[in-house]
Amino acid sequence: MKKTTRSALALVALLVAALSYTAAAFACDGHHGHDHDGDGARAANDSRFASFHGSGDVFKFTTTLTSPDTGCGDHVWANDTIKRTYIVKKNDDGSYRLTAFDRGTFVTVAGASPQSCSNVENTHHGSTVTAGITGHLGGFLTEQITGGTLNTHATCASVCDRAAFVAAFFGASAHQNLDKNVNYLFVFMSQDPSLKYHVWLDRGHAGSTGGLKTVDRGDIATA
Repeated sequence: MKKTTRSALALVALLVAALSYTAAAFACDGHHGHDHDGDGARAANDSRFASFHGSGDVFKFTTTLTSPDTGCGDHVWANDTIKRTYIVKKNDDGSYRLTAFDRGTFVTVAGASPQSCSNVENTHHGSTVTAGITGHLGGFLTEQITGGTLNTHATCASVCDRAAFVAAFFGASAHQNLDKNVNYLFVFMSQDPSLKYHVWLDRGHAGSTGGLKTVDRGDIATA
């Protein structure tokens, strides 16, 4: 088995485990993409499921997004098409836990690969990627929402990225507090034979004293 194949399988296993663990936090009460929302995102609202009557219930809202994806230097390396499901659970202290689950596809943009920065701790990465390479992505981002009240009957903007979702469903007084409580994991994979690096894992979490700690592995790169 090739080293790249073993690495891909290991990363997929990590993603599946992380998704299963996060989903379990919402399933235990009996109910069943670093920010990948770009400024040029477009969306169409698909569906919603509301079962929110107390701290044991959840609210779910599904949408589709198309968005540019940025790498370690905030450079656009691909365009994503994503099916996103927002899941909201109320905490005992009155705040809310918001998790965005993504799955979809990407198409590369010619230029720097997502991990081509010289200051990244990831030692196994490339430098460039050619245009038109396709692949799949999956992952989640979870964060704490404070200062707002969930309105399950709200209507999201036509581009329902996380900022728009929070503003629409929690109100103008809501805060995302991304530097203190965010946790995310995304995996990008492609089997295109022209690639030197086929898998990129983009993972991060807020540190105990604030600030984002990132742990990235691999790359999507042709050279």
